[in-house]
Amino acid sequence: MKAGLTVTAILLATLSPLSAQSGDNTKTTGRACLSVLNTANGDEEPLLADHTGRRGLKLLAHFDATVPCEVFAAVFARNGEAVPGCRPQFASVAAHTEGTLPKAPASWNWEKDGGPVEGYILFFAKGSKDASEFRALATAMQSAKDESVIKLQTAKVRELIGRVAIDRSPLRPPKLDADVAGTYRMVVGFEWRNAAKSVSFSAAKPVAAVFPTR
Repeated sequence: MKAGLTVTAILLATLSPLSAQSGDNTKTTGRACLSVLNTANGDEEPLLADHTGRRGLKLLAHFDATVPCEVFAAVFARNGEAVPGCRPQFASVAAHTEGTLPKAPASWNWEKDGGPVEGYILFFAKGSKDASEFRALATAMQSAKDESVIKLQTAKVRELIGRVAIDRSPLRPPKLDADVAGTYRMVVGFEWRNAAKSVSFSAAKPVAAVFPTR
């Protein structure tokens, strides 16, 4: 896989009400990573700027957080249009529990080099109004067939994401795996946490983390 791709991943997080015992300024942590999976041999690695789409590749979103939350994940072409076959996904996630999107039977097949793409992973407090908007869009886009409708839905998603403050700090250096809570464990296969970007966030201040850093 050669140069020609810039991949941006957005991590949007808001504090869960379950952890907001000291007010909206309570901080917590979320982590996310986008990866590319080679279905021919099972190899998986972090999605980098020099990766390009080709036959047998799939995109995956990995994430966890210190609080129960809801997550929206999507991949778009840099021109703002949806990547063919990659419909946005939405899920509820327990605290300190790894989540992965898209959920079966959906699959983000990345089999054509259509140019640079942008990937977004958004975290929301349970039951938040913002989360309900993204959930509704994700649900509607699963069954949408009219290209004009899909373009309108995609534009709406990007409009909502664009309202978020962005953290452009560099990725942290790789280190030994640990859960968000600090519990070390045995790892088999791809360890996405070693390539994840972490953000501190609060209910009052959603944060969008961008990677790779440009």
